[in-house]
Amino acid sequence: MRLARAADPTNVERHTWKANDLAADVMEHIKQLLSTRQGSSLTAPDYGVPDVTELLHEMSEAIAVTQRAVKQSLQTYEPRLKNVQVRHVRNENAQGQPAMVFEITGHIVLGDGRKQALRIGTTVDEHGIVNLEEL
Repeated sequence: MRLARAADPTNVERHTWKANDLAADVMEHIKQLLSTRQGSSLTAPDYGVPDVTELLHEMSEAIAVTQRAVKQSLQTYEPRLKNVQVRHVRNENAQGQPAMVFEITGHIVLGDGRKQALRIGTTVDEHGIVNLEEL
Protein backbone atom coordinates (compact mmCIF):
# COMPACT_ATOMS: atom_id res chain seq x y z
CA MET A 1 0.00 0.00 0.00
CA ARG A 2 2.89 2.36 0.69
CA LEU A 3 4.05 2.07 -2.93
CA ALA A 4 0.64 3.04 -4.26
CA ARG A 5 0.58 6.11 -2.03
CA ALA A 6 4.10 7.13 -3.09
CA ALA A 7 3.14 6.83 -6.76
CA ASP A 8 0.16 9.15 -6.31
CA PRO A 9 1.14 12.57 -7.80
CA THR A 10 -1.33 14.33 -5.47
CA ASN A 11 0.25 12.83 -2.35
CA VAL A 12 1.08 15.74 -0.02
CA GLU A 13 3.91 13.81 1.67
CA ARG A 14 5.64 13.37 -1.70
CA HIS A 15 5.38 17.09 -2.58
CA THR A 16 6.66 18.11 0.86
CA TRP A 17 9.66 15.82 0.53
CA LYS A 18 10.47 17.15 -2.94
CA ALA A 19 10.11 20.77 -1.80
CA ASN A 20 12.39 20.19 1.20
CA ASP A 21 14.90 18.33 -0.95
CA LEU A 22 14.94 21.12 -3.54
CA ALA A 23 15.32 23.82 -0.87
CA ALA A 24 18.23 21.90 0.67
CA ASP A 25 19.89 21.60 -2.76
CA VAL A 26 19.47 25.33 -3.40
CA MET A 27 20.87 26.17 0.05
CA GLU A 28 23.88 23.92 -0.52
CA HIS A 29 24.57 25.49 -3.91
CA ILE A 30 24.24 29.02 -2.48
CA LYS A 31 26.73 28.13 0.24
CA GLN A 32 29.16 26.82 -2.38
CA LEU A 33 28.60 29.84 -4.65
CA LEU A 34 29.12 32.41 -1.90
CA SER A 35 32.17 30.59 -0.54
CA THR A 36 33.90 30.67 -3.94
CA ARG A 37 36.09 33.61 -4.88
CA GLN A 38 35.64 34.98 -8.37
CA GLY A 39 38.49 33.93 -10.62
CA SER A 40 38.97 30.52 -9.01
CA SER A 41 36.85 28.68 -11.61
CA LEU A 42 38.60 28.32 -14.96
CA THR A 43 35.39 27.61 -16.86
CA ALA A 44 33.36 30.44 -15.27
CA PRO A 45 35.71 33.19 -14.03
CA ASP A 46 32.81 35.27 -12.68
CA TYR A 47 31.41 32.36 -10.60
CA GLY A 48 31.34 33.29 -6.92
CA VAL A 49 31.89 36.62 -5.19
CA PRO A 50 34.88 38.95 -5.18
CA ASP A 51 37.36 38.85 -2.31
CA VAL A 52 36.29 41.74 -0.09
CA THR A 53 38.77 41.23 2.73
CA GLU A 54 40.87 44.16 1.55
CA LEU A 55 37.73 46.35 1.49
CA LEU A 56 36.65 45.58 5.05
CA HIS A 57 38.54 48.60 6.40
CA GLU A 58 36.21 50.69 4.19
CA MET A 59 33.02 49.02 5.41
CA SER A 60 30.50 51.07 3.41
CA GLU A 61 32.29 50.26 0.13
CA ALA A 62 32.61 46.60 1.09
CA ILE A 63 28.90 46.41 1.89
CA ALA A 64 27.85 47.85 -1.47
CA VAL A 65 30.31 45.70 -3.48
CA THR A 66 29.35 42.52 -1.63
CA GLN A 67 25.61 43.18 -1.82
CA ARG A 68 25.73 43.72 -5.61
CA ALA A 69 28.06 40.75 -6.15
CA VAL A 70 25.89 38.36 -4.11
CA LYS A 71 22.72 39.37 -5.96
CA GLN A 72 24.40 39.17 -9.39
CA SER A 73 25.94 35.76 -8.64
CA LEU A 74 22.64 34.33 -7.42
CA GLN A 75 20.73 35.66 -10.43
CA THR A 76 23.35 34.25 -12.80
CA TYR A 77 24.25 30.90 -11.23
CA GLU A 78 21.20 29.84 -9.19
CA PRO A 79 18.28 29.92 -11.64
CA ARG A 80 16.05 27.95 -9.26
CA LEU A 81 15.90 31.02 -6.98
CA LYS A 82 13.62 33.76 -8.34
CA ASN A 83 12.98 37.38 -7.26
CA VAL A 84 16.31 37.56 -5.43
CA GLN A 85 16.73 40.41 -2.96
CA VAL A 86 19.87 41.04 -0.88
CA ARG A 87 19.59 43.42 2.07
CA HIS A 88 22.36 44.55 4.41
CA VAL A 89 21.31 43.95 8.03
CA ARG A 90 24.26 44.90 10.27
CA ASN A 91 28.05 45.07 10.56
CA GLU A 92 28.76 42.49 13.25
CA ASN A 93 28.13 38.82 13.86
CA ALA A 94 26.27 37.30 16.81
CA GLN A 95 29.45 37.47 18.92
CA GLY A 96 29.91 41.20 18.22
CA GLN A 97 32.89 40.64 15.89
CA PRO A 98 33.22 42.72 12.68
CA ALA A 99 31.26 41.05 9.89
CA MET A 100 28.83 41.95 7.14
CA VAL A 101 25.42 40.40 7.68
CA PHE A 102 22.95 40.18 4.80
CA GLU A 103 19.48 38.76 4.38
CA ILE A 104 18.78 37.02 1.08
CA THR A 105 15.17 36.45 0.11
CA GLY A 106 13.53 34.91 -2.91
CA HIS A 107 11.41 31.96 -3.84
CA ILE A 108 11.91 28.59 -5.42
CA VAL A 109 9.47 27.49 -8.11
CA LEU A 110 8.55 23.87 -7.51
CA GLY A 111 7.82 21.37 -10.28
CA ASP A 112 4.06 21.74 -9.88
CA GLY A 113 4.23 25.55 -10.16
CA ARG A 114 3.93 26.28 -6.44
CA LYS A 115 6.37 28.78 -4.95
CA GLN A 116 8.33 28.19 -1.77
CA ALA A 117 9.75 31.24 0.01
CA LEU A 118 13.41 31.12 0.96
CA ARG A 119 14.97 33.48 3.50
CA ILE A 120 18.65 33.15 4.35
CA GLY A 121 20.89 34.98 6.78
CA THR A 122 24.42 35.39 5.38
CA THR A 123 27.43 36.47 7.42
CA VAL A 124 30.76 37.41 5.82
CA ASP A 125 33.48 37.63 8.48
CA GLU A 126 36.72 39.63 8.40
CA HIS A 127 38.50 36.70 6.69
CA GLY A 128 35.90 36.49 3.90
CA ILE A 129 34.38 33.28 5.29
CA VAL A 130 30.67 33.01 4.46
CA ASN A 131 28.18 31.38 6.81
CA LEU A 132 24.53 30.73 5.89
CA GLU A 133 21.50 30.20 8.09
CA GLU A 134 17.97 29.56 6.87
CA LEU A 135 15.66 32.00 8.63
